Amino acid sequence: MQALLVACRILVSGSEIPMSRVQIPPRPSFYFVLFVFYVIGCMGLDGLSMSVGNAIIAMLRRPKRSGWRVRLEEFRELVVAAGYNVVDVVVQVKRFPVSATLFGRGKVREFRVRAEENGADTLIVWNSLKSIQKFNLERFTGLRVIDRYELVLEIFQNHAGDKLAKLQIELAYLEKLIPYFKLREKLIHGPSDKPFFRAGGEYGWVPKIAWLRKRRKKLNEEINRLLRKKVEEIRKRKELGFRIVTFVGYYNAGKTSLFNLLTGEDKRVSPMPFTTLSPKYSRLRNADRILLVDTIGFVSGLDPRIISSFRLNLEDILEADLLVWVVDVSDSDELLDLKIRATANILRRNHVLDKARIVVANKMDLLDAPNTMVMSRLYTILQKYASVHNVVPCSAKTGEGSENIASKIIQELSK
Repeated sequence: MQALLVACRILVSGSEIPMSRVQIPPRPSFYFVLFVFYVIGCMGLDGLSMSVGNAIIAMLRRPKRSGWRVRLEEFRELVVAAGYNVVDVVVQVKRFPVSATLFGRGKVREFRVRAEENGADTLIVWNSLKSIQKFNLERFTGLRVIDRYELVLEIFQNHAGDKLAKLQIELAYLEKLIPYFKLREKLIHGPSDKPFFRAGGEYGWVPKIAWLRKRRKKLNEEINRLLRKKVEEIRKRKELGFRIVTFVGYYNAGKTSLFNLLTGEDKRVSPMPFTTLSPKYSRLRNADRILLVDTIGFVSGLDPRIISSFRLNLEDILEADLLVWVVDVSDSDELLDLKIRATANILRRNHVLDKARIVVANKMDLLDAPNTMVMSRLYTILQKYASVHNVVPCSAKTGEGSENIASKIIQELSK
């Protein structure tokens, strides 16, 4: 099993066997690689959670970019939530990224030095990395390198508890893995000409990529089948007279706590991000024909490929009769602005920003300021990104405002 996990790490990150400054690490045999991918497919990526060890956080930002400190601090929280011990943080200010490594040559050397000084084994980059950038950073630093995309998936993997979530996570992994693995194998083999007499053969990596694509196709077919089934179930509920109310918002805004409060359920609540990966359904108290749906939380800079892979979760938002947008008003102005803008962008991208909605100002119990001041501050930020008509103050922890939310939901659905 240990050998299997080592091989998985080689395939996903390319750096379990550290890459030297010039040489490329040895590769497992072709048949062993196929066996590894077969096990990955059967396990749904179980055992591939590699969220351990010491990490250096790196960020490339442009000059005069505002809000970068808030973004970096939020990213640090995600890194810690994934299980890493942050030993250093490096920020480079650069007008244009380097196409080969993202960071400048001197900064890449600095990563290597800082890793040796602090005992780091992982470089976690805030920016999205192209395959060639990831490969070169691993090659020149000797570290395992992941970006925001992979970090979010690692957190997802830590919380995946059912088949549906695991299928969607595996698909999202493959979307990132295939182009990287293809590039890496090409660079390992060197020349682009095919081997054998008159270039009539093929390299060993070609069937590996074909297998991965076949696996991706199979996952897409399975998810599409489940999606059709889900759409049919939602439509049948609506035909029976049920109304669908979906909770949306940033992670850790308190959606699940509010869901439990309004339904009487006891779903798992955790301060860790992305505790809810698969939707939860339950009836609103004293309203048998209203179904509340708790969904996955949003995060800023969420890659469209992840959103596409989790389209089953998105369907609950698309088919909803009403959205309940939960906002954590205990955040600072800058962080609150970041979270509201990110949520609004995701809703706009999926053409549901104009859908009927109620905004819930949650965690009012954490503030000492008067309600009118808090609501005025929230309105000011919300109106920058979306039209706002209904904002209800609430505390999911104390239960304050829950009756007003339930009444508002019934009122909106009766229009």
